[in-house]
Amino acid sequence: MIDLTIDPSGTARILFDDPGEKVNILTEASLSELSEILSRLESACRDRTLRCVVIASAKKGVFLAGADVKAFVGVSLTGDAMGAARMAAVGQRLFSRIAALPAPVVAAINGACLGGGLELALACTGRIAADSLDVTLGLPEVRLGLIPGWGGTQRLPRLVGLTRALDLILTSRSLTGRQALRLGLVDAVVPAEGLESAALSEALRLAAGGGARRPAWPLLDRLPGGYALTFAVARRKASAQAKGRYPAPLAAIESIRHGLSAGIEKGLSREAELVGRLLVGEVSRNLVGIFLASRAATSSSSSASGGAPASIDRIGVVGAGTMGGGIAAVAAMSGIAVRLKDVNAEALSRGMKQVAGAAADAARKGRLPRHEVERRAALAGAGVDWSGFSRCGLVLEAVVEDLEVKRQVLGDVEKLTGPEAIFATNTSSLPVAAIAQGAARPGRVLGLHFFNPAEKMPLVEVVRAPATEDSAVEAVVALARRMGKTPVVVKDTPGFIVNRILMPYLSGAMERLGAGLDIGAIDAEMVRFGMPMGPFALLDRIGIDVAAKVADVLKAAFPSTRAEASAGPALLHAMMQAGLLGAKAGRGFYRYRGKDGSRNAGSSPELAPLVRTTYRPLAREGPGATGVADMLVDVMVNEAALLLEERAVESPRVIDLAMVLGAGFPPFRGGLLRHADAVGRGVIADRLASRGLTPAATLSREGRFYP
Repeated sequence: MIDLTIDPSGTARILFDDPGEKVNILTEASLSELSEILSRLESACRDRTLRCVVIASAKKGVFLAGADVKAFVGVSLTGDAMGAARMAAVGQRLFSRIAALPAPVVAAINGACLGGGLELALACTGRIAADSLDVTLGLPEVRLGLIPGWGGTQRLPRLVGLTRALDLILTSRSLTGRQALRLGLVDAVVPAEGLESAALSEALRLAAGGGARRPAWPLLDRLPGGYALTFAVARRKASAQAKGRYPAPLAAIESIRHGLSAGIEKGLSREAELVGRLLVGEVSRNLVGIFLASRAATSSSSSASGGAPASIDRIGVVGAGTMGGGIAAVAAMSGIAVRLKDVNAEALSRGMKQVAGAAADAARKGRLPRHEVERRAALAGAGVDWSGFSRCGLVLEAVVEDLEVKRQVLGDVEKLTGPEAIFATNTSSLPVAAIAQGAARPGRVLGLHFFNPAEKMPLVEVVRAPATEDSAVEAVVALARRMGKTPVVVKDTPGFIVNRILMPYLSGAMERLGAGLDIGAIDAEMVRFGMPMGPFALLDRIGIDVAAKVADVLKAAFPSTRAEASAGPALLHAMMQAGLLGAKAGRGFYRYRGKDGSRNAGSSPELAPLVRTTYRPLAREGPGATGVADMLVDVMVNEAALLLEERAVESPRVIDLAMVLGAGFPPFRGGLLRHADAVGRGVIADRLASRGLTPAATLSREGRFYP
């Protein structure tokens, strides 16, 4: 995996290239190889035959993508915190040997340089990055419930300053090469074609006595008392955000603080100790599980025939509402040509403004160079006719949630496009098979369900109808990945994954409201459980009219098996008639103030009589919400178990990923079914039965969803 060459002049080149993998990662085997190579370099230094070293990668677009995350799972399950700390110390000592080499070492960063890869680069004397969109630098460990464990919490603040280091580590955000240059994380950004040559020139400059480049630190880092203030602010902010559920941010702060006050050697020891403690914890284990599921969903794969899935480079979007405009923006910013159509010119104008807004956001945040942003924005076009659609590999409809309207759009599209073109519907609840009924090419019809707002929500559900061809599913999954989304494949079942599981939860919340529980108390209880917002705030965000349509579809599909869903649609329809449409109308379950309708001003006074009328037969329970989280989560688990029994999804991991990314189920719990395993399937079955609900057969059996 690692090759070392030393030329007669004394310049060495370490080249990472794992022939069996698409990316370079640091495994136990590769670390052992690197240790042997460092021994040879140390010997050459003692013999005074080594002038300098360049570390490079043979992988296109990848320097080092970090450590082997799968190995974390095995270590975590041991529960041996001290053993995990010793493993971290192995990597620390290895990178410290790089830092201690008498000859200068320069990293030639040609692509992804993340986690342990960046920690290796930080141990080098200098870092040169390619001027390429492939270059990303970051320390994502906090996102996995960990902290950088191979010296990252010690070397980063010493290089770029405390303020910048805290920001990068606590947010887990990645930087482009030019962003890294501005922070002083890399010393230069050069054309990709001359990267190794530039790295060698820098190494030779350092070998000739040139000083290592060090950036100017922020003013606060240089003021007396600046560190104390920075740490106090960071701890306060991290505590507020973590809410006692995520220990890694505070551990990262402690590791940095200890190292800066006690010295790097003691800092490394503290870093390893904290890594060991975090790695064997349940939160990290759950977050790593979600990460691995997400990586599996976003990793490219071959088609059923063994080749690469068909590439879709041009798409059409029918319907320029908020969703259609958002999808067009995502496509264009991903480098995909997109044609937006609507019968309403004003809607088209708003849709194109969404594209322009996404472009401006990308430029402002430095994710892309301005010239590239402008090029991608120009990939989007719009019109009231079908111009350009005949050349589209995929046409996606995002029109009103009406079966006949969607069928009409499908018929129009099939007349325009070729036999291999794919038609995708963005329906949130209608059966794809029903939309495809009467289609000329039903095998090329599927669902591609984005979540609102499409520009920000990472999940898309790829819905396979009974007639959908494998090649169509594979091509759309590949397209979703290219658009930066996380696709999950689900069979054509009402509500698919997220909406089907959410509706019993939302209906159950309305049932509790009808029984006399306080709306704010219910929402607060679910936020305490870890949801990003309560069920009533979520219903207002979705829109009462949209939620009513989904509830109607699911009630029709499951009329007798979802006892607590019986009155939900009735209340939602009553609210629609009263004009309580949610946040977009300023009134729903809550009242909203402010120009953007974002400020909650308490429950709507018009709601109480509607609830009394809808739920009059229910016994009153009083205003408390004790135990409501168990009630509402149990019905979601039950629905998820039914999805598995129907083989609508491939595995429990797919459901957990969908619920975390699409519904905000708390990541620290590892997903809905990980949580169910922690509680116990039998416990949940008993609780459901005690409320008169029929548990799924899976819940009634012993065992776990995960092995």
